[in-house]
Amino acid sequence: MYQVLMIDPPWLKKKGGLRSSRPNQSRSLNYQTMPTNEIFSLLDKEVFVLADCIHTVFMWTIDQYLIDCETEMLNRGYKRHCRFIWDKTNGVAPAFTVRYTHEYLIWYYKPSMIKICHHQRGKQTTVFTEKAREHSRKPDMAYSIIEKMYPTEKKIDVFSRERRLGWEQFGDQLNFYTNEK
Repeated sequence: MYQVLMIDPPWLKKKGGLRSSRPNQSRSLNYQTMPTNEIFSLLDKEVFVLADCIHTVFMWTIDQYLIDCETEMLNRGYKRHCRFIWDKTNGVAPAFTVRYTHEYLIWYYKPSMIKICHHQRGKQTTVFTEKAREHSRKPDMAYSIIEKMYPTEKKIDVFSRERRLGWEQFGDQLNFYTNEK
């Protein structure tokens, strides 16, 4: 059973505008996306059942799915502790309005919060900066933050695309990215 879950849902998205410099590019992402109800149905049936009775969830989302994500987690009895913000230092500018340069990593717990490592209390800020790499590849810093806060808890990376020391994996593209460390 797992005490800490990192979940990067395959939100129903497509790539932005196509570029003439990439004539073979499609609008589809390089992984299967899912509607919100299907994501949470899968989580209910195959993931949340793997968690200990007291556990912590860190879930990735973007502005478009922020409300849906929070609603679905609250409907399942989770409480939100905080929203981390990943400043990616770059991003997309849909319809050429604003440039979305961040993602949210929302920290939930159920039914009570697992205390973080005593040495880490009050050290982590809610905003962290790490340059984005490939599409959907999450920052190493996020894993490092969680590993420092929860060094002994059993962890699983859900919809994982990169093997990490100390983490179990769940998903259909387990080694899509190789860890460059």
